[in-house]
Amino acid sequence: MKIKLPAIIAVALFATTSFTTMAATQVDRQQAQDLQSMGSVSISAVSGSLDDATRQLSQKAEEMGATHYRVVGVDNPGDSSLWSGTAEIYR
Repeated sequence: MKIKLPAIIAVALFATTSFTTMAATQVDRQQAQDLQSMGSVSISAVSGSLDDATRQLSQKAEEMGATHYRVVGVDNPGDSSLWSGTAEIYR
C-alpha cells in the first residue's frame, strides 16, 4: 500500500496539534486523592485577574509535565493587580 506524502504530513500535523492543545486539568482536593503528586508550582507578580493567575498556574503545571493541578492558594495583596499563587501538580 502506497501512502502519499501530503497525507503523511497532514496526519503528522494533526498529531502535533492535538498534543500541544492538551492542558493540565484543574482538580479539587477529593479528585486529587487518586492522583500521584509531582510537587508544586508557583507564580508571582502576574498582572490581571484571578483567571489570569489560574491560567499561569495551569501553564506552569503543563510545562512540568503534569496532567492535573490543584490550586492551593492565590493572593492579591492590598490594592495590587499583581497575583501570586501556588498549585500542587499531579500525573
